[in-house]
Amino acid sequence: MRPVLAVLLVVTLAAIAVAATAPGTSSRAPTRPTNAAPRATADPANTARVELDHAIGSSPGQGRGISPVVRGLLIPIDGAEIPSEPELLPNSPREYRAGWHEGIDFPADRGTPVRAGAAGTVIRVDRDFADWDQSALDVALRAAVDLGYTPDPTLDRIRGRQVWIDHGRHVVTRYAHLDAVADLQVGQVVTRGQIIGAVGSSGFKEGGPHLHLEVRVGDDYLGDGLEGDELVRVITRSFD
Repeated sequence: MRPVLAVLLVVTLAAIAVAATAPGTSSRAPTRPTNAAPRATADPANTARVELDHAIGSSPGQGRGISPVVRGLLIPIDGAEIPSEPELLPNSPREYRAGWHEGIDFPADRGTPVRAGAAGTVIRVDRDFADWDQSALDVALRAAVDLGYTPDPTLDRIRGRQVWIDHGRHVVTRYAHLDAVADLQVGQVVTRGQIIGAVGSSGFKEGGPHLHLEVRVGDDYLGDGLEGDELVRVITRSFD
């Protein structure tokens, strides 16, 4: 009797093993789906991010709702306030170029002085910037829409005349669409509140005169992945 029971037990276990390996009945954990390509306002292949262990800001990747942290910046336009309108803040769609906004827009009259948001070293000053003619701009924008993203050279040209200031610890502020720049040199140290240029609409005149300010931490930007009240709160806390 016992040999018969042993044979039956072996047959039963074999049947269970076959059933477990049959198609559609695997007991293994499901494979995690492949992540979609990361968000990118320029070339999606550029996935460089800020250092995770850095004291100023951290972000493991775009689109994950973790924005760099920055404190103590001066609002660069005298008397201006941090805007709350979504179209003036980071992450607002820019469908005309298949991208979105990475900065904070401060509408102001042409020629309004622009001040450095913090002390730092000038790393870029566009003294000889020349706008595209309209036909060249139209061609570049159509190409961006066809690609599904804004190539870096097109995005940089759209920002117009710029000044960039390196504040150390991977923090850089970019002041864009300037009508004019102050008498600055690359490598020059500027103080907090020093006038570095004047408001304009260079690069994309359809936007009208305004300062486009980007706060970069490594290759990330302040407000990345955020929206609504959380975005406004993070932006507001970054300024005195």
